[in-house]
This record gives sequence, structure tokens and C-alpha cells, in this order.
Amino acid sequence: MKYDVILFDAAETLFTTRGTVGEIYFEVAQRYGSQSSAAEIEDAFLRQFQHSGPLHPENEKQWWRAIVHGVFSEVGMVPNFDRFFDEVYEQFRDDRGWRLFPETLDVLNELRRAGYRLGVISNFDSRIYSVLESLKILTLFDFITISSETGFAKPDPEIFQAAIQSAGVPAARILFVGDNLSNDVIPGIRAGMDSILIDRAGRARSPNPAKVIQNLQQIPNEILTEQS
Repeated sequence: MKYDVILFDAAETLFTTRGTVGEIYFEVAQRYGSQSSAAEIEDAFLRQFQHSGPLHPENEKQWWRAIVHGVFSEVGMVPNFDRFFDEVYEQFRDDRGWRLFPETLDVLNELRRAGYRLGVISNFDSRIYSVLESLKILTLFDFITISSETGFAKPDPEIFQAAIQSAGVPAARILFVGDNLSNDVIPGIRAGMDSILIDRAGRARSPNPAKVIQNLQQIPNEILTEQS
């Protein structure tokens, strides 16, 4: 086989939120008296998240608290913010906040049966383990590399090197699948891995430095085509 390991980004590649982040925050915030709309919260979240640094294991909840506090400082502070934040933080710990894409489970099982080792590389915090467990795919992965444990966030090359080291094979023996060109695909290629862009919305521009697929079901076909 051309590859020994297939490495995946997590959010928006394997799974997605149950609605937008703004909608989920709104659902909880309105119970605390918030008057802000889901759209206002979503816009503020995107601005706050864009300017956040990498997660570290010793302060990951405080890192998220600062982002969420920044969001509601923009749109109108939630009464009893600490209780609100604790509730919304827990919402993203399991399948209350996340759902698999329809094809994810079948594709991962197919790849495992074909003999590939699977891994995750993500700018996620330690909740990824409970998320994957709740979505019933945690046991399908041989290793998980996340920014809150490495201290580096994609596209920093250090997190890619940490994933390659965990894989225990040369980068050329790893296929990487991610949904973001600048955070996933380009740094994955620079790290020496073959990379595929998953573009569910069909927004990728041409020319593209990587192969583009629209769902995970196309991954086995790509592999079988290359190795036949």
C-alpha cells in the first residue's frame, strides 16, 4: 500500500456542530436572559476565535472562557456569566454539541478493515476524547494529536511533526485529510504528507495544490485508484 496511516482533521472533517456555534450559544444564553441574536453571537465568535492563540493543557478552559467572555462583551453580557459559561462549555463535550457527518463511521470502519492505521490532528482541546467517544469513533483511532497537548496549533509545523512522530512512519507514508487549505492542506504538504482537501460546500478554487473531495466516501476510491 502507498500509505500506512491516514490522518484526519477533526471538526468539519469528521464531525460538525449541531447548528452554528452562534445558534448553540444563543440557545443556552437566552435561558440566562441574553437579548442577542444567534447571528450577532456567531459574528462575534468568529472575530474572537480568529485572534486567539494556541491552547495549552493547563489553561484550556480559561482559554475558552476568555473567548466566550469576549463574545458577550461585544454583543451584551450574559447575566451570571460564570454559570452560563460552564453550561455552554459542557455542551461541546459530547454529542449534545456535535454530530458525525453521515458517511464518517462507515468510511473509518472501511479504512480500518483495509489495514490502515488512523489518526487525528486537530486544534482541539482535551474534550476531543469525550466528543469522539460520544460519537462512537474514539476506538477507531490509533493516536490523536491536539494543540492543547502539543502547545502548537495548526498551521505551525511543530504540531504536524508531533503527529508524524506519533504515527511512527515517514511522512511520505501518511495521507492527511482536512477541510482547510491554509491550516491543513498546505502545511500538511510542507510536512511531507500527501494531503487531500475535503470541500463539502464546493467552494475550492482552481488550481489547487491538493486533490479535492466533497465527502469522506471518496477517500477509499482515491487510495484504491492510486494503488491499483
